[in-house]
Amino acid sequence: MRTGSSHSSTAELSRTAAMMSWSARTDATQISITCRPVSMTSASRNIVPFPRAEVRRREHEIAFLPAALEIAEAPPSPIGRAIGASIIAVFCIALLWASLGTVDIVATATGKIVPGGRTKVIQPFETGVVRAIHVRDGQSVKAGDVLIELDPTMTEADLERQRSDLVAAELDVARLRAALTDDPIAAFRSPEGASSAEIEMHRQFLISQRAEQSAKLAEIERQQGQKEAERATTSASVAKLQATIPVLQERVDIRKNLVDKALASKVVYLSEYQELVGLQQDLILQQSRLREADAAIALLKETKERTAAEYRRTTYDALAKAEQKAASAAQEVVKAERRTKLQHLTAPVDGTVQQLAVHTVGGVVTPAQALAIVVPTESQLEIEAMLSNRDIGFVHPGQKAEIKIDTFNFTRYGLLSGDVLSVSTDAITRDRQGGSNERAAGAAQGSSEPKGQELEYAARVSLDRSHMQVEDKFVKLGPGMAVTVEIKTGTRRIISYLLSPLARYKQESLRER
Repeated sequence: MRTGSSHSSTAELSRTAAMMSWSARTDATQISITCRPVSMTSASRNIVPFPRAEVRRREHEIAFLPAALEIAEAPPSPIGRAIGASIIAVFCIALLWASLGTVDIVATATGKIVPGGRTKVIQPFETGVVRAIHVRDGQSVKAGDVLIELDPTMTEADLERQRSDLVAAELDVARLRAALTDDPIAAFRSPEGASSAEIEMHRQFLISQRAEQSAKLAEIERQQGQKEAERATTSASVAKLQATIPVLQERVDIRKNLVDKALASKVVYLSEYQELVGLQQDLILQQSRLREADAAIALLKETKERTAAEYRRTTYDALAKAEQKAASAAQEVVKAERRTKLQHLTAPVDGTVQQLAVHTVGGVVTPAQALAIVVPTESQLEIEAMLSNRDIGFVHPGQKAEIKIDTFNFTRYGLLSGDVLSVSTDAITRDRQGGSNERAAGAAQGSSEPKGQELEYAARVSLDRSHMQVEDKFVKLGPGMAVTVEIKTGTRRIISYLLSPLARYKQESLRER
């Protein structure tokens, strides 16, 4: 016990001595610092004192100091400095990375997988009655296979009527063309499809038409012959008078000389003179009749030519109308044949029948009603995505895109790659979806889109492959699968991205209407 007390007293004395020694040094230092300015002269004030080395206590000296002084005299821990330096270094590195690093600017669009050739909708051209159904849902078909057959009774009847009209018009054309030739009967060629009764009827019509024209020309020729005969008679009378009058004129002249010499009777002279005057008047009359005959003959010739020309003109007019009618009838036949063929609804491409909407034979279908859909089998799959109005200005063909298939978790099964093939040039107006919080927020900020609606643009995106690897097998992608497309539209520095909220708040704050 005494030994322990002795050791304790010794330690106490040592500690007290150390404290007194430290206190004495501290007082001496304070006295020297306090007294030093008094001893300085004005000249020595500009002299910079040489810094004295800091007197550090030893560890065994610090150990005997009071707790407060021990903490003050203890050197700082290097761990704190290391942590502070690490924080500063990390901040500088982060600032440098944000200044130099970039992030992708992505336009996100939702859509679905569609065939490159799109699905083919089977629709009837007009109202009809279902006659037969040759396929079922999920059945594979080849291009040209009949899917649904409609009752063709009405269309076939219309087709037969149009064909009859066409044959009648072609018979008219053949008859009128033959009527313009010199030998109409030999030139008449009946069209294909005409019955023997129709051919014989048109042949008899041609004969009667030609006979009527021939009768008209024959009557004109008869009148012309009659006038020519009258002209010949008149011409002979004129010639006779022209030959008789000179002889009679000479006799009258001789008789007049004798009467003047009183050698002949004046009565005889006057009688002969009267006969001469009568013959001269007859000559004038016959010459007038001759001119009338010539005029009549010329008129008959003109009438004959006019009658023939009128016949040809009328025939040509009728031929033109008949040809026009035949051409129109031919087009109607083509239309009727097409309508008849449309009663058989066929597959436009190789594919699979889906969404068969008619199952009742005898049921009525309406024009443009979707009866079935054929999904092409060999068509390249594409994506039809709908871009929002705010992203359309940054998307253009050729940009890269990443596709997430909703069916397959992209964090587990990966992404698909593709390229933007096309972007629509006009917006599609759709009803606004209530689940789109982001777009709803955009609308709340004063969007110019119609109230309750949103404007979207359709974009076509290609796929780098048409399957996904799930576990140890490949699963083929199919039309209709929902996807999310992320189109890379550019890059942006990270610091700009981090500071963009501040820039927006700076631009939009402190404003008043």
